[in-house]
Amino acid sequence: MEFKQLSYDLKELDDTKGVVVAYANVYNFKDSDGDVSAFGSFDKTVTENFKRIRVLKDHNPTMMIGVPLSINTKDSYGLLTTSKFNLNKSLGKDMFTDIKLMHESGLNAELSIGYKVMQRDQKDKSIIKEYKLMEY
Repeated sequence: MEFKQLSYDLKELDDTKGVVVAYANVYNFKDSDGDVSAFGSFDKTVTENFKRIRVLKDHNPTMMIGVPLSINTKDSYGLLTTSKFNLNKSLGKDMFTDIKLMHESGLNAELSIGYKVMQRDQKDKSIIKEYKLMEY
């Protein structure tokens, strides 16, 4: 499994419900690894594996902090996630309050994805056409 870390503004934060709406990846943007995520590159994985995708702290499968409520692959900007943090668990509550503090302080909360590349463009290998998303 590989990881990509991205820094984007949150779209929405609901501290009464512990819900965060944010982009986990963006389309048509060359990232720090030199890769470009094509529009539609997450369609298959989200459709087929949504119930297996997790929200983890530091990509650690023993540190689940929440669950995805929805993952919108059709947003024109990028992979738009709506996540519910487990506020009944100290790890989830701590992570949520850290994200809230960063957001209120004008800082970007960084999201990252755990994935495998399933298909690259044959003409331009920097373009990823299909991901297998395991977690973010």
